[in-house]
Amino acid sequence: MQYKTIVCPVDATELADAALSQAAYVASISGAKLILLNVVEKWYRSAHVATDSPEWQHLHEDWLKEGEKLLQDIAAKARERGVKDLEMVAREGDAAHEIVALAVEKRADLVVMATHRYSPVGKLFMGSVTDKVSRHSPCPVMWVYGSISRPA
Repeated sequence: MQYKTIVCPVDATELADAALSQAAYVASISGAKLILLNVVEKWYRSAHVATDSPEWQHLHEDWLKEGEKLLQDIAAKARERGVKDLEMVAREGDAAHEIVALAVEKRADLVVMATHRYSPVGKLFMGSVTDKVSRHSPCPVMWVYGSISRPA
């Protein structure tokens, strides 16, 4: 299969860097456009306590600016890794929903995302963004496992 459009959700974790490495590799060898997505969930998750006060608005703007800065930094890494066609998208809301929505909108051929190695019980209580995206994505989803250090 030839990839034309790859979506890679990113955040500030080492796991996201592992996914970026794989997405950048596939994009660079296939010539696909790589779309980096950062979803700011903080505002969405705090909606039940947020007010229309200036303090909350300022906090909201700060979260969005952090997301934009993160995208800029990660885009620079992607370019260093050989990606030529790059797009950055910042969104707010539920991460799984926004990832699937972007994949649909952009007619993605592949979603590359990092995942934790949760046990089935962990998934039951915590849910899994990767699991939700995999079940609803219009295209294949590549799971990238990062190394998780555990205390000795």
